[in-house]
Amino acid sequence: MAVKSFQITDELEKLYPLSLCESYDNAGLIIGDREKEIERILLCLDVTEGVMDEAVNKNIDMIISHHPLIFTGQKSILKENSLSRTIMNAIKNDINIYSMHTNFDNANNGMNDILASLLELEDIKPLVNNKPQSLYKFVVYVPASYENIVREAIFKSDAGHTGNYSNCSFNTNGKGTFKPLKGSNPFIGEVGNMEYTDEVRIETIVKENQIKETLNRVLEVHPYEEVAYDIFPLKNEIKRGTGRVGNLKKPIKFKDFCNYVKEKLKAPYLNVAGDMDKTVKKIAVVGGSGSEFIKDALKCGCDVILTGDIKHHDALDSIYNGINIIDASHYYTEIVCIPYFKKIISEFFDGEIIISNVDTHPFNKV
Repeated sequence: MAVKSFQITDELEKLYPLSLCESYDNAGLIIGDREKEIERILLCLDVTEGVMDEAVNKNIDMIISHHPLIFTGQKSILKENSLSRTIMNAIKNDINIYSMHTNFDNANNGMNDILASLLELEDIKPLVNNKPQSLYKFVVYVPASYENIVREAIFKSDAGHTGNYSNCSFNTNGKGTFKPLKGSNPFIGEVGNMEYTDEVRIETIVKENQIKETLNRVLEVHPYEEVAYDIFPLKNEIKRGTGRVGNLKKPIKFKDFCNYVKEKLKAPYLNVAGDMDKTVKKIAVVGGSGSEFIKDALKCGCDVILTGDIKHHDALDSIYNGINIIDASHYYTEIVCIPYFKKIISEFFDGEIIISNVDTHPFNKV
């Protein structure tokens, strides 16, 4: 069944808010119409001319990629360059293009958690807690007969998460008082008379990006003409950020860990640096380009950092400082997310979801 584009992207942005994007990024809906009806989605790492041709041939309505098609400012769109032709082809064939990039990298259950999970790391934590998420306490007062209806509305907005628990709330019975004044239309009581009624105080935790939806859902089902609610900022927060750190189940030699990584990432080769006979246990992972986080991995006492796009001098400095390097390439540290895209989108989209069969790895070994 077809759904509108914004219904898909709104669900994705609940999980991976665009507020988590780095300042240089261009994630979100890049080309298209939020109101477009979507029946078929194509998933890919990069939107290339080949991927666009595949989308046209397969009658795709929407492409969801990791890397944004348009990353920097475009001053012109002319047929003589590949990017422009891809943009023109998308518009001509009415194909929406949406990207989940650094918001997906930085989110919980995003790119780096996928890598850490794939390697079966334990005690996983953010490498850099540079994108903490603010939390709020949401409180609403409900007549006792409506508490279940309002509570369900709260949970439908995905509020009420505490760690690995969902549908969390605290409920207190009490007595509400009010006097309906002239011009009011009270659900309980009469104009001019003091009313005492049994009420329930429902309180739960909401993320900053959930507040609006939670409140709107409550207002839709709450019976009162004037709804009493409170929203309190909290000092506790969800730790989120770039990269992950975790431990192997047992220490192994670095050369054995390299072979393990090759197998898990299905990578035909790795570029590695450091002592091949070193015993390693604590591992940092940063999908894509992560050389700038080597110092953070050192601060965390990591034995290895797995990432891509490592420069020559960064590798030399790492060896000198005692941390081993695995450069599994930008491609192989990120392509692992595409099957996961399909899994999460299929939870709320009943249409067809196709993984692109176009290989966008730009390099070959010769």
